[in-house]
Amino acid sequence: MHTAPVLAVLVCHDGEEWLPGALSGLRASTVRPWHVVAVDTGSDDSTPELLEDAAAGESPVVDEVVTLARHTGFAEAVSAGVAHADATWHEPDDWIWVLHDDSAVEPHCLATLLNATEASPSAGMVGPISLDWDDPRLIVEAGLTTDTSGHRRADAGIGTSTGAARGTTKEITAEQSTEVLAMPSAGVLLRRSLWDRLGGFDTELALLWDDVDFGWRANVAGSTVLCVPMARIRHARAVATGRRGHAALDAAGYPGPAAAQRAHGVRTYLVNCSRPAFVLGLPRLAALCVLRALGFLLLAAPRRARAELSALAVVFRPAALRRGRRARVPPEGTRRSGGVRGLFVGRFRRLSNGLRAGALYLVRRSVARDAALGILAGQPSRAQWVPPDRSGAVAAPMAVSPSGTAVSRDMVAVPVSGAAPAERTDEAAPAHEPAHEPSHSPTDESAGGAPVQRPSPGTDGGEHRLVFVEVDRRRILAATLLAPPLLLAVGLTALALFVHWHRLGLDLAGGRLLPVGDLTQVWSSYLASWHPVGGGTSAHAPPALAVLGVLGAALYPIGGPPAAVALMLILAAPLAGLSAYAATRRLAVAGWVRALVAAGYAVLPPATAAVEQGRVGVVLAHILLPPVTAGIARVLRPGLAGDPAGTRWLPSSVMAAVGLAVLGAFSPATHVLVLAGLLLAFVLVPSTVRMARRVASMAIVALLPIALLLPWPVTLVTHPELVLHGIGARFTELPVQAAMLFSLHPGGPGALPIGAVLVVAVLVALILRPTVRALAGLGIAAIGAAGVVASQLLAASPVAGGQERHPWPGAPLLVVGLGLLAVLLAVAYRREERRSAVAGVPRLMTVGAAVAMTAAFVVAAVQVGGDGPLRDADTTRLASAVAEDLARSGESVLVLRGDDDPPRQAAGGMPAFGDDDLPLPEGAADRLHGWQQAMVGAPGVPRGSDSEVRDAVAAASAAGVRMVVLPHGVDSAGLLEAGGELVSPAAGTADGRRVVRLNPAGGPVTLIAPELSRLAIGGEAPPGDVETNAVAPVDADLPDVRARVSDGAAGRLLVLAATHEAGWRAEVNGEVVPIVRAWGHQVAVEVPTRESEVVVEHAGTVRNTLLLAQLGAVLFAVLTAIPSGRRGLRSARDGGDRETRAASRPR
Repeated sequence: MHTAPVLAVLVCHDGEEWLPGALSGLRASTVRPWHVVAVDTGSDDSTPELLEDAAAGESPVVDEVVTLARHTGFAEAVSAGVAHADATWHEPDDWIWVLHDDSAVEPHCLATLLNATEASPSAGMVGPISLDWDDPRLIVEAGLTTDTSGHRRADAGIGTSTGAARGTTKEITAEQSTEVLAMPSAGVLLRRSLWDRLGGFDTELALLWDDVDFGWRANVAGSTVLCVPMARIRHARAVATGRRGHAALDAAGYPGPAAAQRAHGVRTYLVNCSRPAFVLGLPRLAALCVLRALGFLLLAAPRRARAELSALAVVFRPAALRRGRRARVPPEGTRRSGGVRGLFVGRFRRLSNGLRAGALYLVRRSVARDAALGILAGQPSRAQWVPPDRSGAVAAPMAVSPSGTAVSRDMVAVPVSGAAPAERTDEAAPAHEPAHEPSHSPTDESAGGAPVQRPSPGTDGGEHRLVFVEVDRRRILAATLLAPPLLLAVGLTALALFVHWHRLGLDLAGGRLLPVGDLTQVWSSYLASWHPVGGGTSAHAPPALAVLGVLGAALYPIGGPPAAVALMLILAAPLAGLSAYAATRRLAVAGWVRALVAAGYAVLPPATAAVEQGRVGVVLAHILLPPVTAGIARVLRPGLAGDPAGTRWLPSSVMAAVGLAVLGAFSPATHVLVLAGLLLAFVLVPSTVRMARRVASMAIVALLPIALLLPWPVTLVTHPELVLHGIGARFTELPVQAAMLFSLHPGGPGALPIGAVLVVAVLVALILRPTVRALAGLGIAAIGAAGVVASQLLAASPVAGGQERHPWPGAPLLVVGLGLLAVLLAVAYRREERRSAVAGVPRLMTVGAAVAMTAAFVVAAVQVGGDGPLRDADTTRLASAVAEDLARSGESVLVLRGDDDPPRQAAGGMPAFGDDDLPLPEGAADRLHGWQQAMVGAPGVPRGSDSEVRDAVAAASAAGVRMVVLPHGVDSAGLLEAGGELVSPAAGTADGRRVVRLNPAGGPVTLIAPELSRLAIGGEAPPGDVETNAVAPVDADLPDVRARVSDGAAGRLLVLAATHEAGWRAEVNGEVVPIVRAWGHQVAVEVPTRESEVVVEHAGTVRNTLLLAQLGAVLFAVLTAIPSGRRGLRSARDGGDRETRAASRPR
C-alpha cells in the first residue's frame, strides 16, 4: 500500500447515510494518507459508532476520532482536526486533505491530486471534480467562482478556463488542470504551509463559502488553485440540498442553508474585494438585496426573500466587514500582480452563460417533449448506485451516434417521466471518458434567476429516466430559432402587423370601443361612487376598468391603458396563438401540430371580426379562453398537471378563478358559458381526488371570481342585459343568418363565412381517427353552440338605452371554435402503441386538413383586414380649445347619434371606455333621446319645430351641457337656425363632425333666483335665457359640493347637474335638509336667506364596503395563486444549493 505525507481530516455530522461510502472510498484509495483524523460534531445518529468501528481492527481506516459540540462549524472542525494531529504526531504533514462524510473519493483521486501538485509546484489548493452521489455520470461541482453580487458558481474548472494572467478563454480537455478561484472543500488538497500562512478556513463562516474564501485568499497570497478533472469524488451535498440540517447554522441564527449561502457569499466578496469595490459594493449590494427580496416575495418565495434579507444584514454590519478585511491584509510582497483578476464571473461571461444556459434549457425541454411522445432516439437508463471503490471499473454511458459509435460532442442529461423512448442502446464509454462541463438552467444565478432542480435519477422512488442526448447544431436550431412557439409568434406577429398597418398606434377607438382614458382617469372612474355620465349615475363601474388600470400601470411609460388596449387589439392573433400553444403544453401532441392548431385558433373568423369591430371583451376572451379552459381541466383532473393526488389543488383552483374573473370582467356571457361547462364536467368527468377536495376546488373556481369582481355582480343581477351584450359601446348589430353561424361568421365586418372549413376538417379527422379523447372538445363545442342558440333567441336593450337587439354571437362562436380545434388535437394525440405506416396515413390526412383550415383562415384575415370601424382615437376627439374649455369648467358634451339609440352625455370631455356600461337612472335615457329627436331627429323622422329645439337646448343647458356634437353627415345649419341666439357654432371634431355651443347660462352647479326656482320645482321647462342674472354659476365640482352662499331672497335653489336618485344628502350650516327636484330630474337644495354653508354629497358607503371585500379577495388570490415551490423533493432542496448548483451534465 502506497502512502503519502498527507493528513486527511474527515468532518462528520449526522452522516450515517453516506459515511460507509466515504470510509469505503478511503479504504480503496490507491494512495493512502499518512494520518486520518475524523472529527464528529455532535452527531445524534449512528455516526459515532461507525467511526469507532472504522478506527478499530487490524487495518483501521481512521487513526483518530475527535468529538466536538453539535453547534461546531465546519471551519472550526477542520482546524480542530489539524490541531489534534499536530498534538498527536508532532510532525506536520505536507498536505491537508479535507473530506466530508457525504463524499466518497474514487480510488485514484488522491494520487491524481498529488501528481498535479508535482506538475505545478506553485499549487497550494487542488481539488477534484465532484460527481453526483447517486449517479456518477453527472457532474455537480467543478471548480468554484463568484460574481460581484456574491453568487456562487460551481463550473469554473471544466469546459472553459479563464486565464488569470491574460484574461482569455480557451477550450480545455479533461486531462488538463484548470486555474480557478477556489475548489470545493469536499476532497480539496491544501498545502500545509499555505494553511498555516492563511490561518486555515475562516471560522466566522459557520458553514458554506469557507472554500471560496480560502481560495480567494490563496490566490491573493500568490498560490495557484487548480481544478484537476481527472480526480473524481462523489458528493451528496447533503446540507446544501436540504437532505440534512446542521446545528451550526441554527447557532449562527440563519433560518436555513439558503440564507447562509447568500449572507456568506456577500460577506466573502466584501471582505476580499479591493477598497474601491468595497466602497461601491455596500450601497450596490444593499439595493440589490432589497430589490431581490421584494421580487421573491412577489413570486411567493419567502425563503429566498429571507435569504436576501440575511445578506442585507451583512451589508449593514460594516464594522464586522472592516474587521474581516483587516484580517486578510497579506504580508508585504506576497500579493500577485494580477491578483484574482480573470477568475470571476464578469458581466459578459454572465451574459454568455445565460444565453448558453437558455439554449440548453430549451434543448432539454424539447428532448423531454420528444421522449414523452415516444419519438426520441437516445439512451435511457436508470441510475444505479455504484460503490466508490468499484466506480473506476464501471463504464459510464454516454450518447451514441445513429451508427452506434461514441461521439465526443456536448451532451445533456434530461430526466423524463412516463413513456420510454423509441430506441435504446447499451453502448458504453470507457470509465475514463472525459467529463463535460456542467450546464446551467436559464434561471441560474448567472442569468439573474433561480436555478431549476438538476436531473436527479437517484433512489427517490420516482418514475424518472435519464436520457443522454447529443447536442448538435440541428438540435439547438430545432429548440431555439426553429422552435414551434417562436415560429408561431413571429408568423402571427407579422400577419397582425400586415393586417393592421393602417391603424398602428397606441390609442384606438371605433365600433364598440370608446376612447380609453389615461391611467388617472381609468382608476378614478373605477373607484368613484358617482359618474357624470348621462346626467349622472351612481351605478357601479365595470371591473374591466380595474384590469385596464393594472395593465396600464405596467405599460405607463408607453401610454398606459390606451396602449394596453391598442396592443391587445393589434396583437390579438399572436397573443391568442401563444396562449393556445402554452395551454396545450401538457398534451402528448407534437409541438408543430400544436403550433398549427394554435395558429388556426388565432385567426378564427369570430376573433378577426371582434378586432375589426373594436370588441375588446371578445378579444380578451379570445386570448384567455385556452388558459382558462386548461386551468379548469387541471382542477377537474389534477393528473393533467402531474399532480394525480391533487396536493396542489389550492393554487390551481385560485389561478383558474383569477383567469375566470378577468374573463368575466370583459365578457360576462363567456364567463357564464365556462361556468356551465365547469358544472357539467364536475358531474360527468371522473377524478382520483377526494370528493371534499373536488367540492372545495369547485367552490373556489365558481365563487372566488364573484368576490374578485365586486361590486359588479350586483349590477349584473339587476341588469342582465349586460350579460348578453357584454362590455363596450352601443353598436348597431347586423342580422346574422343561420348559414353564417354554421360557418362561424358572427356578423359585421372583419370576417368571411369560411368557418365551415374547420367543421369539415373535424369531421374528416374523426372519421379517419376516432378517439374517445375527442369527447371533451365536442362537449366544449356543444356548450358554445348552446350559447349561439341563446344569442339568437334572447334580445334586450343595451343598459344605456336603445332598441332591443340580439347579442353578438362572436363570443359563443369562439367557444365553438375552441372545442372543434380541441377535437383536432385529440385526434393528433399520439397513441401508446407503436405507430405503423398504415396508422400514420390517417394522421397525415388529419394534419393536412388542419393545414388547409389554417391557411384558409389566414387568407381570410388578410382579405378582410381594415374593413372595420376601428381607427386612431385622435380622430374622435374635440378640438383642443373646446376640450380644454370643457375640462376646465366640468361642463358636459352631448354626442348625438345618427340612429334611434339615445345620445351620450359626458362631463369634462368626450365619452370614454366604460361609459356605455353604466346603467342610467330611470327616465335618463328617454330624456336624452327626446333632446336628440328635437335637435336632429332620427332615421325617417325630422327634427322638432323651432320651439321644440329651443326647449331641448334650454333643458340640456340646465343639465350642464355646453357642447353638442352632431352625427356624421349632419349639417349644423338647421340647428343653428332653429336655436337662434341659444346656440352658436364651435370647432368640429377631427373626423369632420359638427359641434354646436349652447349659450344659455348654466354649469355643473348653479344658484338660481326665486322666480326660476318656482318654475324648477314645479317641473316647468327651463326658459333658456342667454343673458340673465337669475342663474349664477357656482365654482364647485360634482358630486361633493361645498358652497358658501351670501344673503339673498327667500326661495333660492342650489341646483346640481345631476339626476336625482338615491344616495344624495344635503346639509345647510351642519343641519340635514331635504333634497328637492329641479326641472323634474335634477338634484337641488333650498338655500336660506342668510349667509350659509351648503354641503351636498353623494354617499358611496355600500360601494366602498364592496370594494374592501374585493380587495380582500384580491389579497387572498395573490397569496395563494402562486405555488410556494415546495413540491415533493424540491421542498427538501430549497436550501443554499439553489444559489450554487447548476443543472448537471453527463460525464
